[in-house]
Amino acid sequence: MNNAQMVKCFNEWMRRYIEEPGRFEAEFQSVNQFLADEADGREPTYGESCTALMQRIAEECPVG
Repeated sequence: MNNAQMVKCFNEWMRRYIEEPGRFEAEFQSVNQFLADEADGREPTYGESCTALMQRIAEECPVG
């Protein structure tokens, strides 16, 4: 993903968050899992989830 695609994806993510914040409720719940993973010495999986989401957005909103 190049810089222009990344910018577009993050802007799209923000637009979706503003329009439908309820869709992101699970993100807030993931904070506790992230903290628990770190406390137990495990690498949190949040980054993997974010990467998958950004890849889906990139597929839905390709840069010209």
